[in-house]
Amino acid sequence: MAMIQVSIVHDETGRIVSISRPSDDAKVIVLSGAGESVLRTQVDEQQVSELINTHRVDLSRGALAAY
Repeated sequence: MAMIQVSIVHDETGRIVSISRPSDDAKVIVLSGAGESVLRTQVDEQQVSELINTHRVDLSRGALAAY
């Protein structure tokens, strides 16, 4: 279970719109659209493909929360 850094774009209600997982040596800036924000956090590498269906962003804590 390797922890990796991801950037999660979410809307104003915490719904995950997209997840980015750039390689370690990449210099990437993740942009969001109108009414969206970006949360950078660490997650288990095996969870990444399911996060969009199983989690949302808890806006008050600035962290992921399971549905």
